[in-house]
This record gives sequence, C-alpha cells and structure tokens, in this order.
Amino acid sequence: MPEYSHTLIPGRVDFVPEPKQVGSFLSSLATIGAAPLKPAFVVSMPSGKVRTFKNPISGIMQTFAGRESEELDDLTAVAGALKRLEDYDVSVAGKGPPKLKAFTFDFKGKYDFFVRCCLRPEVVSMSDWHDEVPIERKVESFGQQCSPKDRLGIYLNPNTLEVIEVPNAGCARFWIEFEYGNLFPSIKDRLDLIEPAIAEVAEKEFAIKFVQGCHWGA
Repeated sequence: MPEYSHTLIPGRVDFVPEPKQVGSFLSSLATIGAAPLKPAFVVSMPSGKVRTFKNPISGIMQTFAGRESEELDDLTAVAGALKRLEDYDVSVAGKGPPKLKAFTFDFKGKYDFFVRCCLRPEVVSMSDWHDEVPIERKVESFGQQCSPKDRLGIYLNPNTLEVIEVPNAGCARFWIEFEYGNLFPSIKDRLDLIEPAIAEVAEKEFAIKFVQGCHWGA
C-alpha cells in the first residue's frame, strides 16, 4: 500500500531541540486543532539489538538496529521520556481529519493520521529519491546517514516523478513528520504546502525556521 509523509526540516542541519520543546510543540498542535483525533502517544528508541536478514532480491545480508517502544499516558510525559535520548521517534497516532487540516485530500471520511518528532545521533538524509528516476548525483535514501554538506533536498513528485529541489532540506538530525497512509496532497512543483498555521507553531516552539520535504512509497 502506498504511503505519504510530509516533513518539516530545520534550516540548521545540527539543530537538536530540548525535550520540553517537543512536548510543547505537540501540545500546541492539539491546541490549534491540528493534532490526530483519539490519540495514542508512543516513544520509540534503539533497543540495543540488531536484526540481520538476506535481501530476497539482491541476496545481500543486511543488518538493522532494533527499536523498542514505550506508550505514554499523555503529552505531559513527553519531555521526561526524551531526556538523555539522542535517537527517538515520538509519535501521536490517531485519526483524521482534525479541525485544522494540514492538507485537503481528495477523500471523504476518516483516515489514519500520525505526527512524529524524530531525532538521530548523526545527520541523515531527508531526500527521497526513487530508483525508477535516473539522477546524475549521489543521493542517500531517506533516513540514511549522509554528509552534513548534502544540503539540497531532492524529492520526486509522486504523481509525475518530476524532480523537486528544496534548498537546505537535504539532511538533518531532527525533523517532524505528518503521515497519512495512502492519502497524497496535491503536489505540482513545490513542497511548501502545509497549512501555514502549523508551520508557524513549529517555528515558534522550536525557535527556528523550517523548510518542507516529503517521503513516500509506491
């Protein structure tokens, strides 16, 4: 099943928020009516275990770090749960549409809706390049470690597969995701599409400018 996530990426590649900023941002989303409905709150972090398997297509053995999750009672527990963590995904999982929608979809009814704040111990790629589109440069896959100098974000329009370039969106340690499953917003030739009030809340709570990107699976 295809899935779409829209990302807010800090303009500074080494930006790491304070845990209380993450909790304040998620609380502010709820205050303006932009958070998932009937939410559950989960923090995911490395488990210290690894998982190795053979890729059925390439035949190459691949190793992935395992993760473990902890459910939180409410948003007031976020700051405490993130203390001393350098690698986490804190998720608010629920239903849409909320009162204030980040996007308008060509769909009527309820849908799964997630908001995540993510941090990694090293700089990782925010670009989302797909193999079916040739490109004359090296682009690391979304979430893979990359050089902090890879500042140009490279994305593909999911409807046309045309390349969309976003300055200062190529890599980060911290980012915010809005995930919508198989619902895709209308994209033409740019990605600064999110409801402006949501971007304003992010910039106020984290005291930094954000640019926008995306990642999606076919």
